[in-house]
Amino acid sequence: MSITWANVTQWKQEPLGTAETDLRDTRRSMLDLADELETMGLPRNWTGGAAEGSRRRLATVGNDLRDIVAEVSAAYTAICDANDAVLGVVNAVDAAQEFARLNALVIGSDGSVRTSEALVCKVDETDAEGAARRARQALVTECAERVAEALRKARDVDSDLSAVLTSIELGRIDGGTGSLASAAQVGAVKGNLSILEPPPGGTPTQNAAWWASLSQDERDEIIENNPAWIGNLDGVDFTSRDLANRNLLDDRRTEVDSRIAQLEAGMRNPDGTINWDFYYDNRSEYEDLLEEQDSIDTIDAMLARPGQHQLLGMDFTTPRTQAIIANGNVDTADHVAVFTPGLTSTVAGMGGYDTDMAQLRTRTEDALFARGESGTVATVTWLGYQAPQWGTTFAGDSVALSGSAQDGGESLADFFRGINSSRMTDPNLTALGHSYGSTTTGYALQESGTGVDRAVFFGSPGLGTSDVGDLEIPPGSAYYAEAKWDGVGDLGRFGTDPSGMEGMNFLETGDATGAGGEDLSGVTGHSSYLEDGSTSQYSMAQIVGGHPEDAVEGQNLGWLTDPVKAQPWWPF
Repeated sequence: MSITWANVTQWKQEPLGTAETDLRDTRRSMLDLADELETMGLPRNWTGGAAEGSRRRLATVGNDLRDIVAEVSAAYTAICDANDAVLGVVNAVDAAQEFARLNALVIGSDGSVRTSEALVCKVDETDAEGAARRARQALVTECAERVAEALRKARDVDSDLSAVLTSIELGRIDGGTGSLASAAQVGAVKGNLSILEPPPGGTPTQNAAWWASLSQDERDEIIENNPAWIGNLDGVDFTSRDLANRNLLDDRRTEVDSRIAQLEAGMRNPDGTINWDFYYDNRSEYEDLLEEQDSIDTIDAMLARPGQHQLLGMDFTTPRTQAIIANGNVDTADHVAVFTPGLTSTVAGMGGYDTDMAQLRTRTEDALFARGESGTVATVTWLGYQAPQWGTTFAGDSVALSGSAQDGGESLADFFRGINSSRMTDPNLTALGHSYGSTTTGYALQESGTGVDRAVFFGSPGLGTSDVGDLEIPPGSAYYAEAKWDGVGDLGRFGTDPSGMEGMNFLETGDATGAGGEDLSGVTGHSSYLEDGSTSQYSMAQIVGGHPEDAVEGQNLGWLTDPVKAQPWWPF
């Protein structure tokens, strides 16, 4: 019988729990027969035909009993795993139904998803441009993906359990020739059910739905033994990703340190001189490992800083190490800001950005507290792409080209989607992009369904577009800051200079006074926008905290003094 949505909504864990208890008791009783079987041995001096017949019969009984013990043990293990897996299915069904309830959706008995008739009429009457219909369809799609993953998990556990029970029914589980205890161990291995892997090439929503279909025991198993499955998997909650990535970091640290030691030993001849042939043969690998080692040391140092940190992503397979670090808890924060840095950014040099994000988080929470609001904040430094370095040109990795920004934008868009997909209720989400990172952010926000509520760009060479309307964020929610003497902000290399974009809100970067009378310091140049106590940082804190009306408006003109921009001066 095929498994349908109507079936799985009726699944209960309790019958499996009862079967688990019965099988455990049966297995224990059968293992207790080991001593009795031993005492059934033939008398020491008994010989002849009867003795030989009894000996053969006893061997047959022993073999049969070992097979039965193995079968019972296999059934017990399979039922235990199925009991746990069914809990995951039940949780996934509950999550899909709760998502439908929160978003006025209806799940049919066949698993189809639609919006309520009342909502359809209301939206269609007022939606002149189709935006609400697109948003509604996105919710329908997300709910449908949750339903699909619950069904995929249900079919997987049904198939696995059926395979084990069929093997038992057909007598395919052999208890071996050892003791009853060893037969039980053989059966336990045969009865293990697999844990469903993530959907191949899954979207953040599909990944979230898959993760929701797993029990806590299954999740713990993955974090411990298969952390690479989820370390960078958008849609999985960030507490779990943090635990998985810390496990991966420990393993990679050991591998890197060991390999560096091997290479350094090979670079020395027995007399202590340098083995130049070995050095040049292994130079590329050695330098890559040293970069990884520096990156790991920096990540370790950031995670050890006071306050909560989460390691949300990490990749050592790219030309330069990539990492994503959060201050605060992204799973529970009311307000989340994701900062993407630009040119020359590396994980080894990420500590300063982490400090900036810690300060921005504190300033935002202080501003909320001053208003009498209790909202929590998490800030993320997202270096999940290959930020260009001076002199690099591989695969579009150049500050003069948009390749890295476009590729990074796709990954960043999925990261944004994953924040919302991993939670039942979306946070107030702000994108922050500096320099080439603003270009990356601009490309990310041209993709649909990111769930970003506001975006702040600063010191930008362009957003990958000349039209603010291309950014898939609410109208009026894009902000730009440009400091005096910031030449990068005048490039217009990747679309129109944001200083001249119609529909953009502009932020003051000079000396100013905050909404509460605070004295704020101005910034100059390209790299000071996040300086603690600055006007630009103050405005970002207001925007991240959901109060953009308190940001300080103003328009500075970077390197030039005339709002009509001249030709780019930057020497590309």
